[in-house]
Amino acid sequence: VATLTFDEQGSPVNTMCAQWQDDLAAAVEQVVKDKDRLKGLILASAKSTFFAGADLKGVMRMTAADAPQVFAGIERVKRCFRTLETLGLPVVACINGSALGGGMETALVGHRRIAVDDPKLQLGLPELTLGLIPGATGITKFTRLLGLMGAQPYVMESKLFGPREALEIGIVHELVVTADELRPRALAWIAEHPQAAHPWDAKDYKLPGG
Repeated sequence: VATLTFDEQGSPVNTMCAQWQDDLAAAVEQVVKDKDRLKGLILASAKSTFFAGADLKGVMRMTAADAPQVFAGIERVKRCFRTLETLGLPVVACINGSALGGGMETALVGHRRIAVDDPKLQLGLPELTLGLIPGATGITKFTRLLGLMGAQPYVMESKLFGPREALEIGIVHELVVTADELRPRALAWIAEHPQAAHPWDAKDYKLPGG
């Protein structure tokens, strides 16, 4: 079982900075090469939070001239996510702390999402409060999981939520008491589910609520 651990150097949190995007592409390429030797994949964080999302300082420096490059970067991240989701390997996201924006989107790559049951832990897509739209599959996945009406508060109003609500609505599948329990639970789930896919990749999938 391979573990991709996010640990942005020189930063208290993980962000989707340019270096992370390059590292993600390289890591995904390696996973594809090693696919036949792997039983599964764990997404984890070395920080006290899981992932903070976009590199906002970098975003603030952007101008209209950066648009083509930004678009290409987002498309590359989406390709990386989709590659991991469709390899046939079970992917588990170990959410040890808050996962916001791009961090929430990264967690949603996991076919199984396990979070620490800590009321301080925040999940969601806060970008719209900054005038940004979640571009790395957050909107589509929330809609596919919750339906058009169910997803609306989270994608249109940037409603944040804790682990208990995440479990109730199906954004996470399982809660653990401490971060130390994340990896053992992830390994157990991978062993029980040698093949995994997202619900919307099944032929009989129907959007909740029609």
